[in-house]
Amino acid sequence: MMTSVSFRTMNSSEPMALSSGLDPPEVGMEITVVLPLFLSTICLVGLVGNLFLIAILIHDFRKGKCSVVNCLVINLGITDLLLILFCIPVRIVTYAKQSWLFGSFVCKTTGWFLQSCLTVKSLTLAAIGQARYKHVITPPKFLSFSKRHVVVVLLFTWSLSLLLPLPHLILTQVRMTQEGLTCSFDVPEHASNFMNVFSKLYPLLAYVLPMVFTFFCYMRALRRKERRNRVPNPRVQSRKITSMLMSMSLAFEAMWLPEWIVWIWARHTNYGILQPPNTLMVLAQVILFLNSTLNPGVFLAVSEEFRDGFKTIWTLMKCEKCQDGGGASRAGENGADMVPSTIQSLQDFQCPLSAHRLSQDSKSEEKVLPDVEHFWQDRRNTTAGEDNDPMPWEHQEKP
Repeated sequence: MMTSVSFRTMNSSEPMALSSGLDPPEVGMEITVVLPLFLSTICLVGLVGNLFLIAILIHDFRKGKCSVVNCLVINLGITDLLLILFCIPVRIVTYAKQSWLFGSFVCKTTGWFLQSCLTVKSLTLAAIGQARYKHVITPPKFLSFSKRHVVVVLLFTWSLSLLLPLPHLILTQVRMTQEGLTCSFDVPEHASNFMNVFSKLYPLLAYVLPMVFTFFCYMRALRRKERRNRVPNPRVQSRKITSMLMSMSLAFEAMWLPEWIVWIWARHTNYGILQPPNTLMVLAQVILFLNSTLNPGVFLAVSEEFRDGFKTIWTLMKCEKCQDGGGASRAGENGADMVPSTIQSLQDFQCPLSAHRLSQDSKSEEKVLPDVEHFWQDRRNTTAGEDNDPMPWEHQEKP
């Protein structure tokens, strides 16, 4: 069973659970086999994509391309990696086994950590929208990169995101049911008033306000850009980047919306009498986790700089494989045919190290020793005249 939500009342001896997973009678092969395989595929694709995203942005950072947006996108990729490594595997095993197997500590922390990471993404996207708006309205000569500003934004984002979903950490516990162990979010009677307030404020702070703020930042940035583009401006790519970041934010908000519908439905119905459909619960979680694989694909499809960085990272990886001895083993098998193919591969990959070595070899071949160079220079600059004729008597007139 997945994590469930329970409300304790004075008139009921048993808590009424609002399951966010599946009920055992409705379990089938599509849930215990197909769904874990699909989530495993999401894990693999998201892991590779976000690692490439972080590597490319760090590579650009070392090359001097420092910006607040790049640092915040790196934080976004790290958050997706945390979701992939620590949240999705728990769901995969729980869907497959239909029982809770991870103990009390994981039960208390998994829902809280999931909500914290999602809030981090929401606040980070809002910060990216604000940074992009400042970049658009600020003249290029006044643009600056402040590490202190980035650190303050990241500390505030993570601190607030870890504090907001604390009730998930406090009120979640493992309990035994007829179907087996479940991880339940149980609200006791003395905390019911607090939960009524929390269930209204938490979606507003974590979802609604950041979404509205992000939308207005991008709309103001696009309007500002339209006014500046009336004058001939070579920086047309800036508007494309703004639209890409806005699309990425809207995609996250749209893919998080089904999970919020289930969350609010489960907490604002009449004490769990009308639970959300199991199909909607499962679909909401799949769509939510699928968003962790979306951002690298958006950057790869829209950003030319990201594609160039991807090609650079891929080229470096291929060159490292060539330098590890893979080319030497193939040379022994193919013989002389390996020589032109190796040269062609070096030309295709344009490995920096190999090009540097080739340039050094060519310079060493053209270099001539000083004494020999002096000799040949004298030989080239000397003209064959009468004074240097080795047989002058043949040219002398006979008396």
